Amino acid sequence: MISSNGLLMLPILAALYLSLRSQQARLLLLLAAGAAALGAEVWMAEPAARLKAGLDLLLVIGLLAVCWSGCRLLPRASAHHHHRWLGALIVLLVLPLLTYKLLLAGAAAWLLPNADALAGLAPALGLSVMTFQAISYSVDSYRGQVPTRSWLHFGVYMSFFPHLAAGPILKASDFVGQLMQKRQVSQDDVRAGLWRIFKGLFKKLVLADLIARAAVTPVFADPQAFSSLEILIATLAFTVQIYLDFSAYSDVVIGSARLLGLQLPENFDRPYQARSISEYWRRWHMSLSAWVGQYVYRPLGGNRVVRWKVYRNVMISIVLLALWHGLTPNFLLYGLLHGTAVCLNRWLREQPPWLAWVQRHPFAAPALGWTLTFAFVVIARILFKTPTFEDAQTYWLSLVSSELSAWPRFGLAFWVCLGAGLVGCFMPARWTAGVQHRFERLSPVLQGLLLAAVLMLGAWLSDGQALAFIYRQF
Repeated sequence: MISSNGLLMLPILAALYLSLRSQQARLLLLLAAGAAALGAEVWMAEPAARLKAGLDLLLVIGLLAVCWSGCRLLPRASAHHHHRWLGALIVLLVLPLLTYKLLLAGAAAWLLPNADALAGLAPALGLSVMTFQAISYSVDSYRGQVPTRSWLHFGVYMSFFPHLAAGPILKASDFVGQLMQKRQVSQDDVRAGLWRIFKGLFKKLVLADLIARAAVTPVFADPQAFSSLEILIATLAFTVQIYLDFSAYSDVVIGSARLLGLQLPENFDRPYQARSISEYWRRWHMSLSAWVGQYVYRPLGGNRVVRWKVYRNVMISIVLLALWHGLTPNFLLYGLLHGTAVCLNRWLREQPPWLAWVQRHPFAAPALGWTLTFAFVVIARILFKTPTFEDAQTYWLSLVSSELSAWPRFGLAFWVCLGAGLVGCFMPARWTAGVQHRFERLSPVLQGLLLAAVLMLGAWLSDGQALAFIYRQF
């Protein structure tokens, strides 16, 4: 959960956290911060939405209670029924999120494609992330991989406040182990944490939001009013925007945790530099991909089954990754396209003629692989951005057959931000490390001034109204 108020409170929370000598007191502070973050959703909601916010909070509390009590009851089940008890528990944990996505938003998209009555019914804060983590905690507990059964460790793991809205998704056996150790936060932790927060705020407030306002939002809202070139540029711009937006959230969350001495998993590894669609999914939303691999793909048999079942497992995993964003026809088709592309890529890499061609063309093969992968990702984003098939069709027809011939009517600020965003997407790792090293060598005063400058610049560019993170709606 990231907001201006949250960022202002973070230094105070970090200082108070580090001043406590007892690890239990530190965990109680983190638990209270998580509870406050969830309660703030009710307190800060508009009067008309306060009832829904209150019910959402009760739903989240119910999810926590079911997970905790279910994990306590699992060891008491007979050995022959452990799998059934675990399966029943997972079903109970998934039901609240499934109800939101299927019976509310999903049903509206399938049955009432032109209706917007249920458009504002986003899942409760933390419900998506907590559902995945509850399943992780349940399965890891069943396997004996959670090092403690303390309610305090469970509560902090489930409600760790920085990442409630959109992750990264934490693996129970990894994160709980960190909570059991009292770490001294070093200067390297503080420098690295401030760098990640600074980088995230810059990507979100200065680059992603301006790209959205200047081109993405107006073009996707009315593509028929723009030329094919403008629509193509907006499609590319959305591809850049969604990466900047989501990776910015992950940067701020990882940086905030680092200030508390906690290490969170990375969520992105330059996904647009991938040379195949399979590699892209290993680099994009890595914590969710790892979760699906650990708790869906491998239990289905993974790579240890006959070939057609491997393709089946891949399709199920990729489609689930897509449907997590919403149980709508667009996301279903999005998942089917990506799943098919991953399967084709796996099949192609097993063909001797293709392998021979790759060996004979060590430079052309990677270039061709990157071009096809990036083009596919950009075009498929149309399904991700548009809410219905009709909208996607209108957008696509406008892209390929617009009769307008206007040159791009986007301002200079858009081109500067889009260029900077593309540089960030494709910058070599050593360049990024060099910029980080220079930032970390600055004095704390200069680092604070840079953080304040980014906040003020973002407020000025947005007229004081920052856009919500894209992945908050999922």
